[in-house]
Amino acid sequence: YDEPIEYDAGTPATLSQLAKDVTTFLAWTAEPEHDVRKKLGFNVLCTFSLLWISLFYLKRFKWSLLKNRRIEFRDTQGIVRSSGPSP
Repeated sequence: YDEPIEYDAGTPATLSQLAKDVTTFLAWTAEPEHDVRKKLGFNVLCTFSLLWISLFYLKRFKWSLLKNRRIEFRDTQGIVRSSGPSP
């Protein structure tokens, strides 16, 4: 072994570093669509995040009128009994 590669950053060209570089390169060439999948996954996460935020807004503010409604029950004598918070 006579160190055929010189790194710009000053990394020593050891046998383990060369083996790591070769395996990284082979993994990269085995899956050329990896970068496209990574971008697609990021776009999907952004889209679902926006969808989640909009659905949270819909649930929180649009359904709050139904959740905070005061329901009054009238029995057979006409007495009003309420369920929920007092006014």
